[in-house]
Amino acid sequence: MLLIDYFTQILIYTLVSYPIIGGLSFIVSSLYYWLLMEKEDQPRYLKKGTPFITILVPAHNEEASIEATIDHLATQMNYPTDQYEIIVVNDGSTDKTGIILETLQAKYGQRLRTVTIINNRGKAAGFNSALGFAKGEFILSNDADSKPEVDALWKYMYYFEREGGSQLGAVTGNMLSINKTTLVAEAQQNELNSIIGLIKRSQLSYGGLFAFSGANTMYRKAAVIDVGGWQAEQPTEDIAISWDMQTAGWQAYFAPHIRFFMDVPETLPELVKQRRRWTSGGIYVLLTKSFGILRHPIKHFSMVPIIIDYGLSIIWSLFYWISMATFIVLQIGYVINQDWHRLLSSLSIAAIFITIEILVGLIQLVQASYFNDGGRSLKYIAFAPWYILIYWMVNTYTVAVEIVPTIRQIIRGKDAGVWKSPTRSTEATGKREGEDSDE
Repeated sequence: MLLIDYFTQILIYTLVSYPIIGGLSFIVSSLYYWLLMEKEDQPRYLKKGTPFITILVPAHNEEASIEATIDHLATQMNYPTDQYEIIVVNDGSTDKTGIILETLQAKYGQRLRTVTIINNRGKAAGFNSALGFAKGEFILSNDADSKPEVDALWKYMYYFEREGGSQLGAVTGNMLSINKTTLVAEAQQNELNSIIGLIKRSQLSYGGLFAFSGANTMYRKAAVIDVGGWQAEQPTEDIAISWDMQTAGWQAYFAPHIRFFMDVPETLPELVKQRRRWTSGGIYVLLTKSFGILRHPIKHFSMVPIIIDYGLSIIWSLFYWISMATFIVLQIGYVINQDWHRLLSSLSIAAIFITIEILVGLIQLVQASYFNDGGRSLKYIAFAPWYILIYWMVNTYTVAVEIVPTIRQIIRGKDAGVWKSPTRSTEATGKREGEDSDE
């Protein structure tokens, strides 16, 4: 039994060490970025004019949200109306999306155009089709349920205009949620307001980004063309094009001061469905692109830590469930044998490390909340323990169930880019309360 006890302790230590060490590294590196880079890089008003922008909006069965989104983009943006256009890609919609778009076109005239695709091909394929019609030098990817803040367009353009901006391929914004109607939606405030921004700051501290936000990212059109557009076979086009641009020599940037508001999953099944697609996209990119990058590690130095971190997270996620099953079996054995000493000892060790993980997570949340909005989003901290424990399990679960199907997709060359729009909340159809404020 001593060997089993030793093995159990090793499992526990390995299980908990990765998120603790990873969490501490995010805390330190994001603090470095915030202190030395971000505070000196606030968006400033444009000095070289207002470049023409094309806003691409993908729409597959988006009757619940498309009208409110287009109205917002057409009327609420603090940017000259003759300097941007909106192109909606109606990708095989079978609901009333097409009828709504006809009404909106009559309302907004040449400022709104529609590219209609008969059969659902997916977001990437739709964007590639629309790219040839885009007049803009810059392309804003804006999901049908996402609303950027009113100053977003000129803020995005600032980063392309500033010194060194000629090599900037894309800028991604800081996402916040519109809907806060369920426990699942409320808990995601901790992730959107805090953790995602913290991770992106950490990645930028050594020069790279794992992914753009597909919901709202400004691209340089020349950079999109340079990498061959969006990859339609990828489950997540935003992760794929992020890697393509950075390996092609284009810079990527996360702008935390540019906010956009999006609809988040309101139920656990919808959340799991969303995260399974995200996980599949991450695994797909890692397995298809990382080997080429690692052949030239010095040239692509900023991407190497991203590959290592994501690769370790996948291995750890798989090990999590193996070790969890082993741990549970051992505890059952202790109970059957009435070995209360070993049972109490192993449970105590597990409780200690879980507590440490939660503390590290809380530090991340507090730090990131202060970075994002001066601590105002700390009102959601009551959901933090639930988020830290349950969301970790959701994320590790998605790796376990998606890794084999994703490998099969790669081997078979199956197109994984066709998508289905998630269930939209009722709040996504209207204006977010306090949307024009700094909240």
